[in-house]
Amino acid sequence: MNAQVGPVNLERFNGQGVSGSLFAKMRNVKDIKSDLPTVGTVYIEENFQKCKIYYNDEFVGDFFYRHNAFNDEIEIKDNLNQSEEDTSSLMAMRQLKLVDSETGDELALHVYQTKDDNLRNGYLYLLQPGSTYNLFFKNNVKFTEGTHPVTSLTRPTPNKFSHFVEYYVKKDNEETALYLSKKSSEFLRLIDSEKRTQVREYLKSEKISLKDQEDLLKLFAYLNEL
Repeated sequence: MNAQVGPVNLERFNGQGVSGSLFAKMRNVKDIKSDLPTVGTVYIEENFQKCKIYYNDEFVGDFFYRHNAFNDEIEIKDNLNQSEEDTSSLMAMRQLKLVDSETGDELALHVYQTKDDNLRNGYLYLLQPGSTYNLFFKNNVKFTEGTHPVTSLTRPTPNKFSHFVEYYVKKDNEETALYLSKKSSEFLRLIDSEKRTQVREYLKSEKISLKDQEDLLKLFAYLNEL
């Protein structure tokens, strides 16, 4: 894919499909066939939000996006009046970065290692950059199939899309982001060996919870000062 891109074409997206090498047709949405109602959404935000897109830190343009976290795909529009049929997808390239114009959230494609030690490509949100350790989070959507009533006295259970967040750590000199476990013993394995004793004491003295985002921000600020 990267070999085919060549020089960056910064021509604006025209709302009619692919412009240059940065946008593609939407992928086929995972088909869920069911006669049961469904609650929840595949999107982090249902409505398109304004964003800025960069290629290797070079500004491409202003667009509107929404993140389909179930398919892990970034849907792109040039304007809010554009039809759904003409909506495109941000090309899955690690050189591309998207910044939400309102929240400042930054997301890009990364290689990450799951809690089951599998390697994946997916969109990670940069939560806190650092001189050594970078903290990311990943928005996920899980589908749970509903159930039909077994008897006339029981009610059906709807299909459900559930949202959850995972955190990842990436060192500046490494390509892969690693899953951040909620267990302190497993988390400490991600830290350079010469710093583990200090970090272990800090976790204990500050009563850091690896499940709490504010505590994680505090912890990673400390880590990058070591």
